[in-house]
Amino acid sequence: MDGRDKPGHDDRADKPFIVAPLERRRARWLFLALLFGFLFASAAHADLRVCNKTGAMVNLAVGVNVGGNFATEGWWTVTPGSCATPVRGPLKSRYVYLYAIDINAVDVTKGNAPMCVDSGKFRFSSITDCWRRGLQAANFVEIDTLDASDWTTFLAEPGK
Repeated sequence: MDGRDKPGHDDRADKPFIVAPLERRRARWLFLALLFGFLFASAAHADLRVCNKTGAMVNLAVGVNVGGNFATEGWWTVTPGSCATPVRGPLKSRYVYLYAIDINAVDVTKGNAPMCVDSGKFRFSSITDCWRRGLQAANFVEIDTLDASDWTTFLAEPGK
């Protein structure tokens, strides 16, 4: 008697480990799921997000410093309780500028940085001489992102 006849002895130990095809597929899927989960979790999204905590629909415009010149772009419409991403990718400067109005054209933000906007979708590479170019000057609020590559800011009802 060589010990293989004893209770509790697993005779599979004498055989090479063979994975059944179904188990191989499961293992492969598990590996792929973990790999993709790791890749997507480690690739952090670096954006500027603006969330609307007011009770009204809001239109947004943003201003950013691009190579020493300011540029503005708009409009993003944000319903109550939702967010917009006006700047996608890592923020390139410490300060971003935001202008928001409700659907009645009432300012939601109160800023003191004048920049150009237009009534329809726009993208301007200069913020000076708005009226000479047939545009409107709006007072954007300055947001200090503390040099973060991504930032989320919240619009709230006045006084809250």
